[in-house]
Amino acid sequence: MRRRILLATIPVMLLVTLFTGCAGATTGPAAKPRQEIVRKSVIGTDWQMYQLRITLPAGTGFPVLLKLAEGDKADGYFYLEKGSNVDFSINADAQVYRSTKQVSGKVNSDRFSFTASKALGSTYILQLNNSTLNSTEPQVVFLEVIYPVKGSIYVPLETTPQTP
Repeated sequence: MRRRILLATIPVMLLVTLFTGCAGATTGPAAKPRQEIVRKSVIGTDWQMYQLRITLPAGTGFPVLLKLAEGDKADGYFYLEKGSNVDFSINADAQVYRSTKQVSGKVNSDRFSFTASKALGSTYILQLNNSTLNSTEPQVVFLEVIYPVKGSIYVPLETTPQTP
């Protein structure tokens, strides 16, 4: 009797695992980065600030686009809330900034400041990368960016295919 019950429940458990077992996974090749706006605020009349929390599964990256006019200044910092290493760079038509490894050989926080120039273009990409491939734990980065009110900040949107 027990054997029949056991044999009857195994296929049901396998079907449940197939259909729901991976739905909540946040790591692995199918895992995607995600962002959360922690805070956004206008500072005085000339500046605005965004604070983002970005989760980077192993082997993924996340760009934050900053549109600035010539002479605009941007400032900010990041630090790892969870994890041990992140690659950070700022690029336009050429590389503007790249975080250097600390004494530990890793990057876990840094400050940045730059002035937009016509020669570099108007869009600056603040790129965060988790280059670890063998870790199942994502890197969680807190990023703050301060820039002029007339500037704009963009993050990627995830789109899902529409079904007819």
